[in-house]
Amino acid sequence: MHMPSSKVKPPQSGFGDAEGYAQGWSRTIVSRRVGVCLSVLFCGGLLAVPVADGLLGSWREPALKAKDGFVRIIRCFSSQDLRWSAVVGANNEALATIKEFETSVEDSSAIAAALRPSALDYLLCMGRAGSEEAYVGRDGWLFYRPDVDALVMHTPGDNEAAAGIVDFAAQLAERGIRLVIVPVPGKASIHPEKLGANSAKFGSPPVSPVLDGLAKNVAVAWKDKSMGDPWLAPSILDPTALLWRRKLDTGKDQFLKTDSHWSPDAMRAVAEVVAKSVSRTDPSNATGTLSARSRDVSAIGDTALMLKLPKDSPLLARHAVTIEPIKDKAGKSWRPDRNSSVVVLGDSYTNIYSSEDLGWGGSAGFAEHLSRFLGYSIDKLARNDSGAKSARDMLRTEAARNPGWLDRKKVVVWVMAAREFVRGDWSHVNLEEGKAPVAGSRFFVVPPGQPREVEARIVSHGPLPVAGNSPYADYLTAVHLTDLQDAVSRQAIDGDALAYLCTMRDHRVISSPDMVEGAYIRLRLSNYEENADKLDPLNRGEIDDVEVMMEEPNFAEWTSP
Repeated sequence: MHMPSSKVKPPQSGFGDAEGYAQGWSRTIVSRRVGVCLSVLFCGGLLAVPVADGLLGSWREPALKAKDGFVRIIRCFSSQDLRWSAVVGANNEALATIKEFETSVEDSSAIAAALRPSALDYLLCMGRAGSEEAYVGRDGWLFYRPDVDALVMHTPGDNEAAAGIVDFAAQLAERGIRLVIVPVPGKASIHPEKLGANSAKFGSPPVSPVLDGLAKNVAVAWKDKSMGDPWLAPSILDPTALLWRRKLDTGKDQFLKTDSHWSPDAMRAVAEVVAKSVSRTDPSNATGTLSARSRDVSAIGDTALMLKLPKDSPLLARHAVTIEPIKDKAGKSWRPDRNSSVVVLGDSYTNIYSSEDLGWGGSAGFAEHLSRFLGYSIDKLARNDSGAKSARDMLRTEAARNPGWLDRKKVVVWVMAAREFVRGDWSHVNLEEGKAPVAGSRFFVVPPGQPREVEARIVSHGPLPVAGNSPYADYLTAVHLTDLQDAVSRQAIDGDALAYLCTMRDHRVISSPDMVEGAYIRLRLSNYEENADKLDPLNRGEIDDVEVMMEEPNFAEWTSP
């Protein structure tokens, strides 16, 4: 059959109609009326959400952040320092401010808040799609995204963690203190089969390339220190192999299904192994027999909670575990002993069964069981989301506020998430910094049992929480206050004050438009030490001023005039 040549000739141009082809083959023709309507609908769709959010007042928080960020950018770029590093720093500040504004717009949107939970629940449960915070595995398992991402990250600074560990260990060794590090692997390392991979493909647990060579890098770097007693050399007790073997031998889960933390059984097994490593330490605070009695608790996992799903989502189902709270011979709940020669420095892996606020019971955490296996009391410094640098800052601050505290220690057991060796800040922390009191410094501290309402001006404050960016329910922000006066009597209060202000409770941000430097705010101050057991584990944003952070803090809450 003869085909007309006009039907097979290819178009000769990307514009206009090709010869022999019907009109519209290489371009779309629409009427002016249709084009205008489509353009209006398109632009209206783009503007509908921000306009609706503006009418609902959702732009208030982003606008404040944009204003505060713009001031910081102007300060950076108006600096007389013309060095390249200063220019780069100013540019980084600008990029961080833009990112902060974008995040604030996203998190403050009332429209998104109304639609996101149901849409995300459908994607997670039906399509097993991941989110910014978590990956969905098989059988309803959730994996905290930073833990999974750390498994495949291989940064150029792989030796930064080893250098930071050796630096910290050397400072402790000069004081006769040994550092024992326990890097807790992420859930995906022990249960890759739940993430979607075929478990038969894994003859051994997948680990980060950084963590895999960490012990060797630390040993090589330590040789240059020549600290004398080999017992003072830093030890890395990686529990990955132990937890993998326990999973295969017992068939039990070593991690919680919708939570980022280990199971009670896995935690106790690791504590027993660590106890054998530090048992050489003199039991100067022998406690006698510590008792453990089983108790069933149930909770919703932290990874599931941070997703902010609808209440009827199957991912928000409660899961039960059995914990073993530790009590002393008098029947009282275990408490840390500040005079002990052993201190546990930790994060939420230490607090998960120790702090009631996390929902999985209390007095049954890593430090409690380590004390039980050792047979004597130990000390504990543990804070949720305490990273590589913030944990060392925490120890330095405690040493500065309590002279002689660190002198009594012989072993520091540092328990932390393995992702910190890949993503953490391992810059130098000087344990001597801030030990000498600032001349003429006077900071106001509320006496126990005497809370006061005060008005004060903000000198500076730490980072503020972002809803949905943390698996923890509560958050404290450090605030440096000046020009204090009693809100009732209007009498001036001498000195400045450091306060930890509650800025997030039960995953809900407690914000105020006055939370900017130079603004006057009204707060209810109370004695921090009265509730230190509940406040110490909480995630927080610190002020980047070592001297201020050495002062004794207050606890603060917003109050209305």
